[in-house]
Amino acid sequence: MTQHQDNADIPSTLNQLISAANFRLHWFDLGRRVRAIAPETAAAFEAGETPWPHPYLRHAWCGLLLSPKAGESDGAPVVWFLRLPLDEQGKLLLPIRDRFLRQLHAALTPIVGAAGNNADSSSRLQRALDESGLIYTPPDDRRAVFHAKAAQLLKHPASSHYAAAKSFAEDPKALPWQQLALQGIADLAVRWPESKRAFIRNLAEYPAPFLISLCQCLESEAIDHHLAEPLIRRAQQTLTDSEPDLNLVTAVIRGVSHSIATGMRQQFLLQILQSDAATHGEILAAIGSRCSDDLQVPELAQLWLENLSASQPQQTFNLLLTDLLFIPQLRNGLLGVLRNPERKESVARAFGEFLQPSGT
Repeated sequence: MTQHQDNADIPSTLNQLISAANFRLHWFDLGRRVRAIAPETAAAFEAGETPWPHPYLRHAWCGLLLSPKAGESDGAPVVWFLRLPLDEQGKLLLPIRDRFLRQLHAALTPIVGAAGNNADSSSRLQRALDESGLIYTPPDDRRAVFHAKAAQLLKHPASSHYAAAKSFAEDPKALPWQQLALQGIADLAVRWPESKRAFIRNLAEYPAPFLISLCQCLESEAIDHHLAEPLIRRAQQTLTDSEPDLNLVTAVIRGVSHSIATGMRQQFLLQILQSDAATHGEILAAIGSRCSDDLQVPELAQLWLENLSASQPQQTFNLLLTDLLFIPQLRNGLLGVLRNPERKESVARAFGEFLQPSGT
């Protein structure tokens, strides 16, 4: 068989290849938060037709859930975490896609089409994945949220840790928070409507470590203003302390970053960016990475850039700005602030350094 014929036999998409191995493919984005990607969006991206909808640090951070097709009862779901580099337009680099498909196809060729071989398929797929150079390990909280959302998608029950987390949410004296597993807290966050009343009633009593973990998981949820308000109030309270818990403030920023209470969140961010807390690197990074849509508001963008340029190393400024300028809906607004003749000296200096060849 010729090389041309060999290539012609290789499926042109991951979906085709995975389907031939008796699995169904579900795409998730794990960049700024965990969210499902519509099949048609993933297909267009994989075909090189459209950009990845949520680029982060010039990559598509993907979670792929491979679930056995109906009737394939001997197979368990398989999870891949892939870090796919993007071109200047945010599209998939097709040579990388093609190489990956060839690797997977070579691993699966002996068994594709064979019935009842999901266990063998899983092993071969995982080995090819490990050899691809595209695998990555998400942070613990991101991975826990992914598994919680995957369980929901597949209509599986929550993890065995969920019951304890739910009991604690409803009564913080029920058990020591140290006994709670992160997976249980992620299940709690993904199912937040079920515990919303308990959250609102007890949020002021939750110990900071538990609340920080909960907020880190809530960043992937479109919580409403009923839950966003007490979270913000908890952060505002610590900001009045002689030694504010800035880790808690950072976590609350993340926890409300996807809330539908947009106006409430933006007022909160404005308050933070006008306070001493705005010199804290983790807070500025949380706003830039999780609340990037809010930087379309000129006042917030200006304050964020001023604090970032005045308090953080040039390397941090370059990293965060490069990431945000890659997002089309943010680019013009940020450049408008950066090029404003009345900008602060710190912004002018940092942007000038950014534009140097070594700065980009």
